[in-house]
Amino acid sequence: MPSPVPLSPCPDPVLPAPRTTPAPRRLLALGAVTVLLATGCAQASGAPAEEPATPASAAPSSPASTSPASTSPASTRPPDPAAPAEVSVAPADTAVEHNPVDPVVVRADRGELTDVVLVPVPGGAPVPGELSADGRTWTSTEVLGFDTRYELHWSAASGTGATTTGTSTFTTVLAAHEVDARLNVVDGGVYGTGQVLEFSFSEPVVHKEQVEEAVTVHGGGDRAGAFRWYSDTTVRYRSAEKWAPHSRITVSLDLLGLDVGHGMVGNHDLRRSFSTGAEHYARVDNKTKTLTAWVDGEVAGTFPVTLGNADWPSTTGQKVIMEQAPQYLFKAASLDLKPGDPHWYETFWASNVSRLTASGEFVHQALPSAMPVLGIANVSHGCVGMPPEGAKFIHDVFRPGDVVEVVGTGYPQADPDDGYGDWNIPLEHYADEEWQGDW
Repeated sequence: MPSPVPLSPCPDPVLPAPRTTPAPRRLLALGAVTVLLATGCAQASGAPAEEPATPASAAPSSPASTSPASTSPASTRPPDPAAPAEVSVAPADTAVEHNPVDPVVVRADRGELTDVVLVPVPGGAPVPGELSADGRTWTSTEVLGFDTRYELHWSAASGTGATTTGTSTFTTVLAAHEVDARLNVVDGGVYGTGQVLEFSFSEPVVHKEQVEEAVTVHGGGDRAGAFRWYSDTTVRYRSAEKWAPHSRITVSLDLLGLDVGHGMVGNHDLRRSFSTGAEHYARVDNKTKTLTAWVDGEVAGTFPVTLGNADWPSTTGQKVIMEQAPQYLFKAASLDLKPGDPHWYETFWASNVSRLTASGEFVHQALPSAMPVLGIANVSHGCVGMPPEGAKFIHDVFRPGDVVEVVGTGYPQADPDDGYGDWNIPLEHYADEEWQGDW
């Protein structure tokens, strides 16, 4: 049984629009977009633009002024309105790998802010921000861009009106540390009730629990579900029971700004909505060598089949249809078979194909040579061979996400990651990556 290349690629991630916050009071207008990492607050380097005149009261005191009463701690004295403004900024000057989701904050620890401008360099529109009611704190209100250098310019006034200015620079998370994700359903698509959700990440995930917490699933019966990690870059989600038929499911992954480990930061959120159609289920019984199909709980047809022969037996268990095609090219070379091998076969185009496993088990129209033994003997390389009307029914009525269950071949189940064999794992064991079932 060949293992051809999947018919369609996994859909690309949908990048969300930038998130913005209304700004009741702004010092500037905006410009960049995207995601993540925090740094501490640090004193900005600023110098008074104009040295205020020394008031008369600040003249050198007479020896009598050195009495204990005149040397009380500075913390007990009122602020000196003549002192220059002091400003701190976060992230600190020259900071690197700043998380684009974390806001930039400019705070006047003494005095009031008069102007703040945050811009990407070498060019770009200013980033918008909000000024607090007391005029002492400015906070950016838009997600910054990844792999971008920013310049921050500020000015602040002391109580006497003297102006202090400052400039700092920082860079956001580099492209090499960005993480994106894919989901195996198309927005607006229609799938079978057995569809399993698979998230694939561009970088290894260390903080798996945080990623799971960032996923929300609504609809489809709103049944409890569980996650199973097949690798550090692949996790699947399935509900306790199959999705309700004729329902809508919305999936969200809040990845933007999430540190998944080793400083790798998510650069977008995922939002997908899809629907389920009628409830389709097919049972292939090796004992009777038939496939019986149900639609919304009613038998819709029974067809004779041939399964894998003794050397290439069909795996058992529930298998989710992965993809379908009216025709598919089968080559013996995909099974490392060569002319002269007893299992070798001529290259042919199979009709009305529905893929059940990644390794190459399909439901399809049987070859002409197999037609006489349908319902009688097993002669395939693991596939479910059907008469033309049966293969067409499965191709036309069933869809990706529907379940085809094979029983009675005496062979173990397909590995759960050889396709979507997740329904063969009891829910209480689903999160246990070490659990071994009948495969």
